[in-house]
Amino acid sequence: MRVPKGLWIASFFLALVLLIASIGNILPTEADQKYSHRYETANTAELLNAPNAIPVKVGAYIENYHDLSLQDRRFVAEGYYWVEWPQAIEDIIEAEHIAPIDVFEITNQIDEWDSKIRSISNARTKLPNGNYYFQVRFSGNFYIPDLNLRRSPFEALTLPIIIEAQDDSLALENANVVLTKDNPRDSLVGSYGEIDGYTLVSETMKPMVHSYGTTWGLGQGDLRYSAMEVVAQLKSSIVSSLLIWVLPLLIVVGIVLLAPSLAGELGDIRLAIPSTGLLTLIFLQQAYRTELPALDYLTFLDWLYACGYVISILTFMLFVWGTNIYQEAGESEKALAVDRINRTDTIFQLSALVGIVIAAALAWRA
Repeated sequence: MRVPKGLWIASFFLALVLLIASIGNILPTEADQKYSHRYETANTAELLNAPNAIPVKVGAYIENYHDLSLQDRRFVAEGYYWVEWPQAIEDIIEAEHIAPIDVFEITNQIDEWDSKIRSISNARTKLPNGNYYFQVRFSGNFYIPDLNLRRSPFEALTLPIIIEAQDDSLALENANVVLTKDNPRDSLVGSYGEIDGYTLVSETMKPMVHSYGTTWGLGQGDLRYSAMEVVAQLKSSIVSSLLIWVLPLLIVVGIVLLAPSLAGELGDIRLAIPSTGLLTLIFLQQAYRTELPALDYLTFLDWLYACGYVISILTFMLFVWGTNIYQEAGESEKALAVDRINRTDTIFQLSALVGIVIAAALAWRA
């Protein structure tokens, strides 16, 4: 059985496009390589072993999350955080005339005009152990610095609120202030912490070290600041993701794959199906992409759409070939032409199914 040469050439070209896309999906981007050092996980025990280290306890409680926008890489949260510092920090605050509300900041806060951060009391409270306690209530918009949507629509989201020492006098190279967890066993998220469409998997506090990569023009070197990241891990609903995003795609691709089962002599009817399926896939993907920010890699669903495009185009080319074979055959050769077309259609359907499975597996692992 002879398969049309043009179909092989088109298959090779489109496979090459998918291969290039997959390589781009795996390799780190220039932005990832350039900025990955700015926030690093801190070894708290090692930092506290320094002779001049000053530990500061940080606790947090997030009442709720809402208004999540993947397209804008932001979310809204309300809650509390509190800090407990020793007399050594209090001496620095008094010497530098730092307001208690300005000792620490939430670094991934955005749109300050639409946010509210206020102290519960105007002054810090001195505890029986000699330390000072200060509590802050916040309500604001927060940026999501690390957004991995490679497995979208089955993504896992990390919503951070990063509390950090603000003043230069509290940097690790100066006062060596080290933030530690105050409530490692307490709940960090309230009963309204769920976001529609997602399930809250875990909430943790992670000590971090932040390097801005600049001297601020003061010639002090690249100062590093201790930080505490309050992280909520969420996962999208598998059932809703399947029904809303994957099922319509599979239905359209399934109809296109069933089209070769039509009799080979029905050329006009067969030609209409893959072109209609291709247009439908384009509109479906555009609707899906409006929910996401601009990405420099393909998501899992994008891979499936790419497979759908390839299958639709190749199916159309297959039908063009089959229609020409049938029309050019003589009356006595019509039956042989139809048999040849049907056998090629069957091979194509099986190959396309295998290709979808392989592409989906590669996309999931990318």
